Amino acid sequence: MTSHYNPIKLKRVYDKKEKSDGIRLLADRLWPRGIKKSELQYDDWIKELSPSNSLRKQWHNSELSYKQFSKRYSDELESQQKEMECIVQLANKETITLISAVKELENSHLPILKDHILDKLEEISPEETRERSSPVCYDNFQ
Repeated sequence: MTSHYNPIKLKRVYDKKEKSDGIRLLADRLWPRGIKKSELQYDDWIKELSPSNSLRKQWHNSELSYKQFSKRYSDELESQQKEMECIVQLANKETITLISAVKELENSHLPILKDHILDKLEEISPEETRERSSPVCYDNFQ
């Protein structure tokens, strides 16, 4: 992006919600252990943009290097264009915080997802950033 503003933050689900979080998106395939659905402060659950179960298991079982995991996860994200477009358009309008139960944020899928969103944001022309592309993408956020 051309500005220094970073529209995407990363947090653990166990961290306190802050006003500056903007829209909080749970970016895990599985529901976080030890948290009731009624207790987690989040706006939407984007499990379709989380690593697939098979990829997640390979990563957790140390069958892949982080580089291999990153490549495979990026490939999965490329196949989720509709869901990604909704998140990109949302991130173009306001801050979003990707939340996860992972222990190490920087050594997880979150930085890969964040980078993917930021790359897609860079592709948007200024004319397209003025209006929402599809109200359907935002039903959960209004």
